[in-house]
Amino acid sequence: MDVQRWQAAAVPWWVTKVGLVGGWVVAFYFALSGSGAPCTVAQPCEPNPFFSIAMVPWLATPLLLLFGRVLTGCAMGVTFGVLDIVFDPSAPTNVPFGLYAVACGIVAAWTIRSRADQHAAAGDALVSLPDMPPQRGVLRIVAVLLVVFGFLTFVQYDLRNDEVAQHVANASRVDAEVVEVKDTYDVWVELPGHRRIELHPLAPEEYQVGDKVPMLEDGAWVQMVSEPEDFTWWLALGGAAVFLAILLAARERRRRALWTGPVKAVRLQAHPVGQRRILLRHNKDDIATVTTFADLGLESPLYHDTEQFGRVWRGEEDPPVRLEPAEILVAGEWHHGGQVALLVEGEVVATSTLSRVRPRHTVHSAHLPGEPVTAGTPVELPHAMWPGDRRRTEGVLLLLGAAGALIVLKQYPDLFVVGLIGVQCVLAAVTRFQPLLRFDHRSVVLYTGIWTYRVPWAQLHGVRRAGPQLMLAFGPHGDVITTPHLPDRQAGEKLMWARARSLIADHPGERVGRKLNISVLVGIAYVGLILFI
Repeated sequence: MDVQRWQAAAVPWWVTKVGLVGGWVVAFYFALSGSGAPCTVAQPCEPNPFFSIAMVPWLATPLLLLFGRVLTGCAMGVTFGVLDIVFDPSAPTNVPFGLYAVACGIVAAWTIRSRADQHAAAGDALVSLPDMPPQRGVLRIVAVLLVVFGFLTFVQYDLRNDEVAQHVANASRVDAEVVEVKDTYDVWVELPGHRRIELHPLAPEEYQVGDKVPMLEDGAWVQMVSEPEDFTWWLALGGAAVFLAILLAARERRRRALWTGPVKAVRLQAHPVGQRRILLRHNKDDIATVTTFADLGLESPLYHDTEQFGRVWRGEEDPPVRLEPAEILVAGEWHHGGQVALLVEGEVVATSTLSRVRPRHTVHSAHLPGEPVTAGTPVELPHAMWPGDRRRTEGVLLLLGAAGALIVLKQYPDLFVVGLIGVQCVLAAVTRFQPLLRFDHRSVVLYTGIWTYRVPWAQLHGVRRAGPQLMLAFGPHGDVITTPHLPDRQAGEKLMWARARSLIADHPGERVGRKLNISVLVGIAYVGLILFI
């Protein structure tokens, strides 16, 4: 295997996850800015079923790119761009969507070429996988359920559409008067007979108190003439379900296709680096990672017990001699994102996807990052370490981004992707206004994005420093958490001083506690705002 050539052939990760995803946001922004045609009685904003279904590939594009489905994501971006140019006569939307489609096409061609180069650089060895392909698992059941759900949503849309058509056929036209505009979004009108109803027009800023609004009325049913009721979101929901089912079925087909003939195979060293995650190495070069559904038992325990791991982590004892890592045969699509089978002693033990190597929190292995920190700087307890000005500034910007996402969703409720981005902004913002660490006489509290850990000092094995970050090992399994950038350069020494001081008093039986971070609750509240505003 030509490792350097294989790695150099890969498309950089930022091309898709930063370039194309950022380009999607820019294209969407310019398209919205240029499509400001008002809804009038002469030209009402009629629901467009075709456009609602076409929005499925457009909204799926950034999600697919973020989750590593590069070719599928690029194909969806090109598909929507072509559909928009063919069926939408508006030039302000054609230009950004068309340019984005061209960018997606270029990246797709680059990716195809890259994968061919990676496949060639992986060597010439071919193998035929033994036995039969694995049984179709839960993904097949999920795909079938998604198709059924999609069919039901299509039926629901048809029923609602027929119901509205019946009301329109029986309705009489009346003029309602605007009596109040609330919060710039809600417009209240009064129908003949002093009946008041609330409207949510697409452009509420166009309405003033006293304006006349043509309405269709059929008993309790009322509808604006310029903006008929739009139930096409049922089609978008059903289309998304069917599209996801197709993706799952395609992935299952690619996995089973490994058994249809000889496939490229490379023998690599396997290093477990986390729960069901394996790092594949060729000599000393990191190649890729794979995730399995079960622990394959490829590596014997390195330490006799947790106490030995703690002594090694603190630098009090030399690390044990590492055994030679297990070797496995990796066969299949030899490129990033390819489907592969893992073979041990001639048997397929798992199938997975080749993923890029990225820094991750590892658990209790021979990897000892950084340098051990010893007790040094006294500190008054209790003590908290807060983020610096830079992270607080980031928090303010993220909150502004979350507020902007709410405003966009108010105007365009179908853009659920914007809601997901807003949730991510809220979760990230809250962590930037929390202390990074807090400790007292009995324990240290570690704040992460999802969980908050309370670690008794007896369960903290030690601290290691790597640049401005600290790695804390704790608990019976030697879990490791890496802190963000700490502005206090003496943070590690303070932690170890507090640990040494507190271990004088014995607190037997205390265990590591874990609870959800307040950021999760704030995120749930934000989702509630999205659903009910």
